[in-house]
Amino acid sequence: MSTRGIYGLSGSGIDVDSMVRVGMMSKQKQYDKMYKEQTKNQWRKDAYADLYADLTKFNNATMSNYKMSTTTSPMNTSSSKSTVATASANADAAVMTHTVNVTDLASNAYLLSHDHVKRANTSASASKSLYLKDMLFDQTTQASLQAAMSAPGFDRNQALVKFEVADGQDETAHKRQISFSYEDIFGSNETLNDLASRFNSAGVNIRASYDTANDTFSLYQKSGGDGNKILLSIAQDGSAESANGKRLIQNLDLAQSEQTTDASGNLTSTLSAPIAFAAHAGTHEIGGDETSYESGVSVAGTDALSSIFTPAGGMDHSASFVIKHGTKSATVSLADVTTDDYDSLVTAINAAAAAVPGMDLQAARDPMTGRIKIGNTNPANTGNVSFDVSSSLQTNAAANGRSLLNAMKFVSDKKLTADTTGVDAAGKSATAVIDGKTYKSDTGKILVAGVSYTLQSKGSTSIAVSQDTDKLVENVKKFVEDYNKMIDKLNGMYTEKQYSDYQPLTKEQEAAMTKEQVAKWNEKAKSGLFYHDQNVGKIISSMREAIYTPVDSVEGKYNTMMSLGISSETNQGHLKLDEDKLKKAIAADPNAVRQVFSNLGEVKNADGTTSTNYKNEGAVNRISDALYANLKTMKKYAGNSSKIDDASQLGDLMKSLQTKMTNFQKLLDGFEKSLYKKYDAMEVAIQRLGVSMNYITGGR
Repeated sequence: MSTRGIYGLSGSGIDVDSMVRVGMMSKQKQYDKMYKEQTKNQWRKDAYADLYADLTKFNNATMSNYKMSTTTSPMNTSSSKSTVATASANADAAVMTHTVNVTDLASNAYLLSHDHVKRANTSASASKSLYLKDMLFDQTTQASLQAAMSAPGFDRNQALVKFEVADGQDETAHKRQISFSYEDIFGSNETLNDLASRFNSAGVNIRASYDTANDTFSLYQKSGGDGNKILLSIAQDGSAESANGKRLIQNLDLAQSEQTTDASGNLTSTLSAPIAFAAHAGTHEIGGDETSYESGVSVAGTDALSSIFTPAGGMDHSASFVIKHGTKSATVSLADVTTDDYDSLVTAINAAAAAVPGMDLQAARDPMTGRIKIGNTNPANTGNVSFDVSSSLQTNAAANGRSLLNAMKFVSDKKLTADTTGVDAAGKSATAVIDGKTYKSDTGKILVAGVSYTLQSKGSTSIAVSQDTDKLVENVKKFVEDYNKMIDKLNGMYTEKQYSDYQPLTKEQEAAMTKEQVAKWNEKAKSGLFYHDQNVGKIISSMREAIYTPVDSVEGKYNTMMSLGISSETNQGHLKLDEDKLKKAIAADPNAVRQVFSNLGEVKNADGTTSTNYKNEGAVNRISDALYANLKTMKKYAGNSSKIDDASQLGDLMKSLQTKMTNFQKLLDGFEKSLYKKYDAMEVAIQRLGVSMNYITGGR
């Protein structure tokens, strides 16, 4: 309240401020009551937000860990010869010994200069030159080309060098063109480092670098395996820029580095002779053995064609291929594989076949399986079906046609490929015979029946898989600790003493106290915010019920937490663990902990759907489900933050009270003004009376 009016002029001795304060006291108490209620609501909302965060973390991180098989069924592995292979195992692995014979290790395609980079410019000054012009042309040719560039109207941005790089030949491989213009070579004087940058930014899975100290260039395929390659090629167009591209690749003097192991299992590397620039014939036709073919992949009719393969680079996304049926053939053309879908592919095939008399061929997509079948429509036509894309065609339409047919896997064991002229290097896939069966891997890691093998070198070893009982006991102990930490915290909140004599302080009360006094007061006032809180009580009850209820989906006697040695030592649900009892249970049933902790409890309903049966669920899943449900209830009641505009019940209550307080404050301000106005008038009246008395008495 502020001092207002012109009181005190009469000398009456009336303390107007005190009189106003007394007059305001009743209404100020009403406002203070609302203020304290709002403060307590905010404390409660803040506390709920903290509890929501703690329970969410407990559910999403802590409890989730105890659903994992690596926690509830940890396994040990040991290798008789770890230099050959090591392994790790999950809960699906059988307790047994596996035999492993490693015949090949995985490696990446790796090319590097056999000696050093070659240069067409043989002058002494260019012997260590980094410039691409010196790799490509002798001094005379350089002078001639630069003279041509000076001619009026010469396009300095036209290609002078071009070649293609690809990281494989299957439908997921990337193929890109790398080119340099006259301006790049002679104007910008681009170097071997720029060439490496072009490779690295081309969008292929290949890393390039130039080693200045040793004058060598290298290309490394980032993925291992025989399907991941380094392919450098030129177009068969007879152009000068393609010829220059060939010269540039040849002068890199690339050889293949291959890793091998010696008789002792030591890893060694050998470098081949420089790889010759050679022609490689592609495969232009696949199939031809059947009268119909069905795709090996399932697709939706509205899926884009490019959803299962990587289109050729550039703006042209068309595709073209030929379907043959006996002596008849039809060309199928598609405008854009990134927008055309599989329904339009079926339409295009049928339209192309219908245009050829006697083709007797039809395509259809099975809506149930999503597979596309191309087959004979005339029983009298005994011709077989095949797919063809000329291997000599280097267009995007041909490349996309090959990739589309390969990706659809009409013929799973063969692929369409293009003719290439250039350098071809592939990695190696690892090969191992495990328990009598042969497996291949591009990475050197093989997963079989819950056991993940890491191949180290050629040779034979045995891998023994056993349950890690010590680790399992430690994990169960940690579960009991984590559970107790949360249940004890919740019980503490639920039973925390309330101090009814300590209510929230008003601002005037705080101003009359020290900071330390305010802090101690508020500590008492905030105590017991969750005393017998309904939401907290439900969480405690649901957590305890989850622990004590038997898991009906587990057969045998080890179907409760108590049978595993986990029991309650107080009436508040605090758990204790009998380690000896737990170890006996594990020895009798190695799957007991995993089942009692994390069985899903799913049951199939009469209508074919699945649902969760509480009695069949593992204890940890029950706790998690209960927490999820209670967190939803908490959020509906109090939100999950300190903000009041969150549509929660408590937030809405606080907003309503906030409005009420604002309106009441306006009423207080008006009432205060009216009191000052009243006492101002009294002061004026007393002043006038004093003047009159002085006049009557003559100032005596």
